[in-house]
Amino acid sequence: DNFNKASDDLSKYQIVEVGDLVINKMKAWQGSLAVSEYDGIVSPAYFVFRALITTDLRFMHYLMRSIRYFQHYASISSGVRPNQWDLDPDLHRLMPVLVPPLSEQSNIAAYLDRETAEIDAFIADQEELIELLSERRTATITRAVTKGLEPNAPMKDSGVEWLGEIPAHWNTQQIKWLSPVKRGASPRPIDDPIYFDASGDWAWVRIADVTASGGRLRQTTQLLSALGSSKSVKLQAQQLFISIAGSVGKPCITEIDVCIHDGFVYFPHLTPDLSEFLYRIFEAGQCYQGLGKLGTQLNLNTDTIGSISIPVPPAEEILEILVEIDRELSVVDEAIADARTAITLSKERRAAVISAAVTGKIDVRGLVDLATSIVEGASVGAA
Repeated sequence: DNFNKASDDLSKYQIVEVGDLVINKMKAWQGSLAVSEYDGIVSPAYFVFRALITTDLRFMHYLMRSIRYFQHYASISSGVRPNQWDLDPDLHRLMPVLVPPLSEQSNIAAYLDRETAEIDAFIADQEELIELLSERRTATITRAVTKGLEPNAPMKDSGVEWLGEIPAHWNTQQIKWLSPVKRGASPRPIDDPIYFDASGDWAWVRIADVTASGGRLRQTTQLLSALGSSKSVKLQAQQLFISIAGSVGKPCITEIDVCIHDGFVYFPHLTPDLSEFLYRIFEAGQCYQGLGKLGTQLNLNTDTIGSISIPVPPAEEILEILVEIDRELSVVDEAIADARTAITLSKERRAAVISAAVTGKIDVRGLVDLATSIVEGASVGAA
């Protein structure tokens, strides 16, 4: 359920009717607009435009969401940061709109409905494949770090709910007994330029850097000055840290010297192999059971992370497990990368087809007639 409280004052809200063009004034250039299929209301963050002539609503939807129009929305928006750009409604009103005859609008819309439906179905298949592969990935990690590599090994009850049975020769240990769990630190105020230096020696880690890193941090977008780094926490390359703010529960191993703020915790006494093993445990996410849902709903701090019990195999077995995980995940990750590439290319093709059709680069009249005759012929044959 959505527990957000509805506003008691609707006086500033705008009426939307079927066929109105509704545009988010700050995100039009990102595609946050559509021709409405419903009657309703929108907040002041949106502009509402109503057609003065009869048009095919589907055609207008495709037209206003085509590449060239997105580019134009960006050119007539203003602001300091892209995510805070504001679309100028007066300039938008002067924007040229292609209005072919109504019959051609309908033909273009019918053509694009069919073409985009096929592309969207393919994208949905690839997204489902990624989801299945991601589940397989998690299962692969979880099985290896909790059951080991020997399928016939004697097992014992770990006494830890998320672990269940583990190999009889393994131990369990709370993380805090393997290493202290410490928190990063931030210079304040964090936006003061005296704490940053483009030629500094220490990289400054933000949540966005971790998200973009894929779990292996090789670069950041900012460097700290000597003063800034003195007020933060320094980590050497190959150290593990975890986010406890933003994308909560995401582990990362740095491959460069960095400074982390108080939205992260780290483990100063872990060996490299144990850091990698713990990274895989956190990556799978099963150890967070009972602490909330992985992501923003987790409530993590040094105490909760330190109290998590994990399996501890013999040192030589940890190395074998890590090698096998890498081997198995390389196949899965390659398949996921291929599916993501296919999605990106499909979205580009979808955008190109829409742009070409609504601007008259494709003559769809014969294509629509052919598709209609094929469908009708199939219906007659089935009868």
